[in-house]
Amino acid sequence: MLTSYPEIRDRIYKLARERDLRVDWGETTPLVRLLLLYDHHQVVVARTVVPVRGISVRALDDLQADLEHVFGKDWLQ
Repeated sequence: MLTSYPEIRDRIYKLARERDLRVDWGETTPLVRLLLLYDHHQVVVARTVVPVRGISVRALDDLQADLEHVFGKDWLQ
């Protein structure tokens, strides 16, 4: 499983490009960033919080579950 923010961010961008989704970062705090994924109709297809620091197993599990319907099972592996 990916465990650092740069690895997670890069995987999100890679998978989003493959699925023709636009990545938009909303609110940012020192610990998390809000992620919105848009399809080609500019409809939000996913919204989640991506941990930046102090990344816990629970935060990673939540992130994986939040984006599973877009990126597929085990996308964070």
